[in-house]
Amino acid sequence: MEFTLIVLVFGILLGVGGAIGIRKLFQKKSSKTPVRGHQMYSFVENMKSVGELVVFKAFTKEIVTAAKHWFGGVGKRYLTWLVSNKKMAIVFEFELNFWYDLKSPDFTVTDAGERTFTIKMPQCLYDISIRRISLYDQQKAKLLPWLLPGLVSEFFGTSFNEEEHNRLMDEALKQASLMADQLINRLSSEIEKSARQNMETLAKSFGAKSVLLDFSKSKMVERSVTDASPQQVAEA
Repeated sequence: MEFTLIVLVFGILLGVGGAIGIRKLFQKKSSKTPVRGHQMYSFVENMKSVGELVVFKAFTKEIVTAAKHWFGGVGKRYLTWLVSNKKMAIVFEFELNFWYDLKSPDFTVTDAGERTFTIKMPQCLYDISIRRISLYDQQKAKLLPWLLPGLVSEFFGTSFNEEEHNRLMDEALKQASLMADQLINRLSSEIEKSARQNMETLAKSFGAKSVLLDFSKSKMVERSVTDASPQQVAEA
């Protein structure tokens, strides 16, 4: 498999804009239940009431330029010829969302005194949503819709039926997951930075003076990969 990252549009650090929203959202509630002394119960319950805290979003576009070992057997059968002989590239556009479930049993809070709390963060969950898959004709410098019926009959022939289409799409989801894993490795520090900003702002909104955040057990866990791209299923 060979692919090249052609553009990372942006990762939204919610620790700035999101922090403002979080503060406004909980300002009224926190004013009624400030943390005084050892009011651990109120503080923890307020934190857990947030539920899923989204901390980072990323939008990316990547291009696959070789398909020899791409998309498994069905990809080798169809896409190697398409990429090598027809000078086509496959372009992925997908979105990643990262969040923490503050209701998770792995989310724990310890009172360190003087309105300071030590918080152990749970797993960082993320999902992948394919926004669009396109074919790029390198000879004509033209972007073509993915698996458009006319292209299917021209390039793949009548043997490419709906079953083959579905198999190819299943492999596309797997490929998006693999590409996302490599992207996440490059973004991990930014994701944690955003999470820290959000958690510190949230905790202070509920009356904490300071918080010590422990990410030692907070691993990245993929929850789902979905295809949100326009579906153009080839007719058998």
